Amino acid sequence: MYYNDIAYIDKLDRLQEVYPMSAALSEAIGVSRRSLLNWRDRPDSIKVEHRFNIDVLYCKHFVIPVWDTKKQSFTPVLLPDELSSNELLLTPFLRRISYGTIEIETGMARDDFERAVDAKKLPKNMSIEVFHEAVNTYLTHKWLWQKCITHGERFVISEEGIRSLHGDFMRGLRDDAGFYSGKVRVMGGLEAVHTTLPEDIPEEMNRWVFKCKGVETMDEIARAHAYFIAIHPFGDGNGRVGRGLVMAQCLNAGLMPPLFDGENRALYYAAMEHAMVHGRHAPLIRLFIESAKRGRQA
Repeated sequence: MYYNDIAYIDKLDRLQEVYPMSAALSEAIGVSRRSLLNWRDRPDSIKVEHRFNIDVLYCKHFVIPVWDTKKQSFTPVLLPDELSSNELLLTPFLRRISYGTIEIETGMARDDFERAVDAKKLPKNMSIEVFHEAVNTYLTHKWLWQKCITHGERFVISEEGIRSLHGDFMRGLRDDAGFYSGKVRVMGGLEAVHTTLPEDIPEEMNRWVFKCKGVETMDEIARAHAYFIAIHPFGDGNGRVGRGLVMAQCLNAGLMPPLFDGENRALYYAAMEHAMVHGRHAPLIRLFIESAKRGRQA
C-alpha cells in the first residue's frame, strides 16, 4: 500500500493540517506533545505501535476520503487454476495468508510463526500460546482450502460452522473456544464501534447467517465481514474467525481470498471503522479487491 512509502514526518505534517493544535494530534496518536517534538529530531525513535496509530490516522483522513466514491466497479479477482495444483505455490500462499491474519491481531514475529508451523513439538523459548496461535491458524486455513478446493465441498455458512471455526482457531487458547461470549467485548483499535450485547448475540448471528450465507461477490463478502466484526460474537479471535469466513466465502465463490497483513493493516482498520461507523463500504470493498490482487501475487 502506497501510504507505507511516505515518511512518518511527512505524514505528521499532513495530519497537522487536520489537527492544528499539537495537543489534539498527540491525543489522537496516544502520546505526549513532547513526543511529537522529539520525533521531529529523531523520526527513527517512533515506536511500532505509534507508527501504526499514525498510519491509521493518515489512512482515515487522506486515503479513505479518496476511496469513498459511489458506483465504483471492480473486476473480480478469480482464483488461479495453477494455485490449486501446484504445491510449490500453494504452501507459501497458505503460510502467508495465515501469518498475515495473526500479524494483524498479535504482532507475532514471522520467525516465530515459521518455527511453530514447522515444529514437531513446542520449540525452545516459545510460549505455548504463541505455538497454538500459529499452528491453529495455519491448520485451519489449510483445512478450509482442502475442503473447498481439494475435495470440492462448500463450506456451509451456519452458526454451527462458525462456532466450529472459532473452536479450531482458539483451541488450547481459550476455555470458551467454540462458544459465543457471555460478556461485553471491547473492540481493540475500533473504540468508536459498539459490539452486540451478549444477550443479543444468538439472534444477531442468526440474522447474519440468514443474510450472508449465500454471498458470492467480493462486494457482498466485504459487507458481510464488516457486519460480522461489528457483532463481535466471541470473547477473542473475532478477527481471525471473520477473515477465515472471508476465505471460505471466497473459495466457495471461486474468488481469490484477500491478503491482510502488516502491509495493509492500518488501511484495513480505517476502512473497517468507516464501514461500521458511517455505513459506507466503498473503501472496504476496494481494499478487499486490492488485497485479493496481492494474494494472487504472493
